[in-house]
Amino acid sequence: MKRKVIKQGNGTLTVTLPKYWTQEIGLKGGDEIDILAVEDGLLLSTSYHTKEKTMSLNIDNMERLPLTKLLIACFEQGYDSITLTFSKSKIKSWSHGEEGVTDLIRSFISVLIGFEVLSETKTSIKIGNLSEKHTNFENILSRAFFLLEEYIDHLISAMKSNDLADLKNRENRHDNITKLLVLGRRMIYEDTMQSKAQAINYFTIMHSLDKVTDFIRWAYKNTFDSNKKVSKEIIQLAEKAKEYLELYRHFFYKFDYKLINSLDSLRGEVKKLYIKSSKTDQAGISGQLEAFVETLHGIVEPRVALELAKGIS
Repeated sequence: MKRKVIKQGNGTLTVTLPKYWTQEIGLKGGDEIDILAVEDGLLLSTSYHTKEKTMSLNIDNMERLPLTKLLIACFEQGYDSITLTFSKSKIKSWSHGEEGVTDLIRSFISVLIGFEVLSETKTSIKIGNLSEKHTNFENILSRAFFLLEEYIDHLISAMKSNDLADLKNRENRHDNITKLLVLGRRMIYEDTMQSKAQAINYFTIMHSLDKVTDFIRWAYKNTFDSNKKVSKEIIQLAEKAKEYLELYRHFFYKFDYKLINSLDSLRGEVKKLYIKSSKTDQAGISGQLEAFVETLHGIVEPRVALELAKGIS
């Protein structure tokens, strides 16, 4: 859409706003809007409530995994309510067997912070966001880093003490981190005052932290399933993985190009320990820890890109 720039007194330039847009959000003369310069354009934003974003879908032909992925995607894309209809009361999957549809949905929305069941019938369930939208993205990300470090630290402690039974609690820890990361991705999508490049880089970082959480979860599982004392090499590998996470967090908040060299050097140490331990019967554990570090290594570049966007070279 093109708008004509109008020159007024003292060199001031003005441009009119589309009538349909101002009517849709209830904007009128005298109201204030936010303007942000991004790359080669301007972003306009208001605090006015826009039209509620809703969707309705029949899930009869869906299995467990596609359904959960759909719910996450809708949440991240900023939907306010989702109505799911069905004629079958059960849903099957190879991982969880047969479950009640509404039981699954009720259980899964616990990871979608602020979402609750709004209404329910025998053949439908409507879920939606009841939370106040005052959560701070920076707090979400900081909390996620803290929980990740706590998660892997607990794994190391269990490895050293050989208290494998305690690893059964891995699911709750994993889900608490996932909740935050899913909410963070939704907030990125809803933030109209950042550039496309910023949004992509933040989204990439949040998505990778989600994958990192999965790798710790599987390291927990493989450690528990091995039912034997973990080797000294793998414990060292886990400690180096934790060290890498801590250094990346420091790099993220206290940006310094020199830290990239430190991260790469630490990555090399992880590689050596992984090669040494990958030939044992506990290779499944070392593989998850190595993937954990490689995934974190993959989000060094997006962090650099965020810094470059500030005009720092």
